[in-house]
This record gives sequence, structure tokens and C-alpha cells, in this order.
Amino acid sequence: MAKLFSDQGKNIEVMALAGGLAVLAGLVLIVRDLVRILPNRDVPVPVDLARMPQDLLLDGTATAQATEVVIRVSDLGPGPYAVVLAAALLPTVTLILVAVCFTVLGRSFRSGDFFAPRSVRTMNVTALTLVLGSIAIPTLQGIAADGALASVGVEFGPTLEVDWVLFMAGLLLGTVWHAFQRGARLQRDTEGLV
Repeated sequence: MAKLFSDQGKNIEVMALAGGLAVLAGLVLIVRDLVRILPNRDVPVPVDLARMPQDLLLDGTATAQATEVVIRVSDLGPGPYAVVLAAALLPTVTLILVAVCFTVLGRSFRSGDFFAPRSVRTMNVTALTLVLGSIAIPTLQGIAADGALASVGVEFGPTLEVDWVLFMAGLLLGTVWHAFQRGARLQRDTEGLV
């Protein structure tokens, strides 16, 4: 088993394969979400109730607090419908971009060109996507939940939130991107000397 993980060529192939499989899984998730949302009937919209937990009575005797629910709405107007669709698809699109980044990096590493311009650009785009997604995803999900609740007569009000895990992942990838950018510059400079 240790031999499997010590083979650098195999590790790079596994990284590229994992990226490719994640892209495929992401495409399947997009199709699934489109099938559930496009008809605009019984569209599942997750609602985060963490700010305002709701008490539930279970079996007539036990109580519990709901901090997240999924409501099903139909016949959403064009604005709320577009927001619900975007809120459902954006996390998967972000996952696909990260997976494409791993696939491109795997291909570059396999060819021995660690500082290929496409790798540096891909990391830059992916880091930006993660940072922007860390704000856009929870905001869109909050607006979608608010729109879905408003369509059934409940006022909730979205809040601006940040997904700190995505934000930190974007910052970390941005740091790696900066290191790769400097490596690419050094490689270009040394190629000019030889």
C-alpha cells in the first residue's frame, strides 16, 4: 500500500482521474437539479432556520427544533425562479471548476511542465471562483429561500452570509497560485539564461 502512494506518476494519474470523476459527478448533479427545478412544480428549496429555530411536536409528545427545512413550491415567478435555479446550480458549478483545476494540474504535472501557463491561469480562476462563490452561494441560497417562503405567504428576509470554508479554500488556492506564478516567472527567466 505504501508503494502505491510513493509512486509519483501514479499519484498524478490519481489526481487527474479524481478531477475527471468529480467533473462527471458534477454534471450528473446538474442534470438532477435541472430535472427537479425546470418544470417549476414542487421545486425543493432548502431554508436555513438557524437564526430562527422552529419548535416541532413529534408523535404528539416529544418536541424538537428544526434548524433547516425544505419547502416545495410551484409556479414561481421569473425572478424567484431564476434565483432558485442559480442557487441550486452554483455550488455544483463551483465543484466542477475545482475538479477541472485538479485535472489540468494533473495533466501538467504528468507532462513534467509544473509551471505551465494553463495551470497558473486555471488556479487563478479557481481561487477567484471559490472566493466569489463563498459569498454568492449562501447569498443566493438565502434569497431563494426568502422568495420561496414569500410565495407561500411567509416573510423571512435573507441575510448576507459567507461560507468560510470556501473562502479559506479560495485564499489557500490563491496562495498556491501566487507560488506557481513566481515559479513560472523564474522558469521563464532561467530558460532565457540557458
